Amino acid sequence: MGLWRLTSIRGQLVLVYLAILTLLLLGLGIFQSLTLRSYLRSSAVASVRRSAYAELNILGPCFIRSSADLQQSAFVLAKLLGTRDTAVTIVTPSGAALASHSMGPPGASHPLRLSGTTIRQLIANATPDVAGVPVSSGKCPSGTVADVRESGRHNPPVDWGGSLVTGGKTLLIAVPLGLSPNPVGYAILGRSLRSENNTASRVLLVFVLGALSVLVLAALVALPLINHALRPLRRVADTSAAIAAGDFTQRANLARSSDEIGRLGTAFDAMVDRLQSAIGAASASEERMRRFLADASHELRTPVTVLRGTSQVLLNQAGAEKPEYRAALEDMHEEAVRLARLVDDLLTLGRLDDGQYLAPERVEVRPYLEEFLDRYGRLWESRPIRADVVELDGAAAWVDREALRRILTNLVDNAARYSRPGMPITISGNTGPDSVSLSVADAGPGLTPEQAEHVFERFYRANVARTRNSGGSGLGLAIVQGLTQQSGGNISFDTAPDRGTTVTLRLKRATYERSSQADLSLPREVN
Repeated sequence: MGLWRLTSIRGQLVLVYLAILTLLLLGLGIFQSLTLRSYLRSSAVASVRRSAYAELNILGPCFIRSSADLQQSAFVLAKLLGTRDTAVTIVTPSGAALASHSMGPPGASHPLRLSGTTIRQLIANATPDVAGVPVSSGKCPSGTVADVRESGRHNPPVDWGGSLVTGGKTLLIAVPLGLSPNPVGYAILGRSLRSENNTASRVLLVFVLGALSVLVLAALVALPLINHALRPLRRVADTSAAIAAGDFTQRANLARSSDEIGRLGTAFDAMVDRLQSAIGAASASEERMRRFLADASHELRTPVTVLRGTSQVLLNQAGAEKPEYRAALEDMHEEAVRLARLVDDLLTLGRLDDGQYLAPERVEVRPYLEEFLDRYGRLWESRPIRADVVELDGAAAWVDREALRRILTNLVDNAARYSRPGMPITISGNTGPDSVSLSVADAGPGLTPEQAEHVFERFYRANVARTRNSGGSGLGLAIVQGLTQQSGGNISFDTAPDRGTTVTLRLKRATYERSSQADLSLPREVN
């Protein structure tokens, strides 16, 4: 079925090929039909004229000299000219019928039925091509009728007749009677074109059947040929799909040739080689950088902790008599705390990049939030925190406890850092059939759509609010996103200038049955 899909190149090529072939055959059929019908009708006209003129060129001028002769010999002349296939009507120059002879087999013959318009048209066409040329010399041979016929056969006939085809079925020919230039009447001969039409129809039917056979054979021949010609392109497409899926060892490996497909295969493989080398180099560089950050963060953790503890001790022992000394210690302690947070964030990101698993378990969300606010709420004393967790009664989430603490800490800390002073931070939640949602909203300046697109990027800070002076490292939301994804949830960001920011965390809702699976997950330390 895929071979016939119109969206594929194969299907389109086959359709175009068959369409062109169909148009050519159609044009040939029309030309052949018109030419054959014209030839058959010309042959019929020539046959009728030869038969009629064989008599008229001899008897007509010699025995039909006047209207009286025509009146007297009309029936004899009609019978003489008429045959089983040819009907005859003898008319006067004005178109009045004098005699007729029917055509057809005995008992089923029928005469010509002509309208006055048709008779006048035939008479008007029955004029010589050159004016003044007589039918005969006007001299009649002596002897019997047989002698006249015998001598007339050696004289070439002059064609004074006019022909007309009516309705596509009957051929009409008008022949003048008498001497030129004033015929005393006309013999109108009619012959059925049924035989010629049947012949043309049979030839057309044979042509149509032959054309259909040719189209079917052409399709059967074209399909495998086109399929074979496009097989290298299909291999390139399959190789591209495998490379897009991450397998950079795949190559098209097309046969080398000088045509377009061969050059395409060579260029494609060369491009993939360079791409693999570039990605390998970038991956190696990224791995070295990740390892360096992990090692550096791990090595810095101990001295930073010592520096932070020492500065805290010195700050507690500093007296008020040396305010500059105490201010220096406070600055040193704040920087030590900030450095400790940065090291902690780098360690967490390194573990997330390594794909280490968390230890999810069934967590009752409302009691967990209340405990979180009681324990950590004093960290943001300058920002009132409101909790709207009534809808979380009885709801449980499937999440790592330490990861959830780190997520909430970063979200609340981010809201407190960038919201306006004195404005509250709201923590709310709701439940769904399969999820538990937690939202942290602030009344800060918000972000533009362009800034919101980059909020989860590492070390990203908005131009106005997110600066180093505010204390942020630009890693908080990146850690939140990583921990949320490791927990099987997702996070969304709703913000606009002067409308504040709402971050919504959606976690999998836990059931009692799932709590028994907690021991199947590998433990994970989150700092």
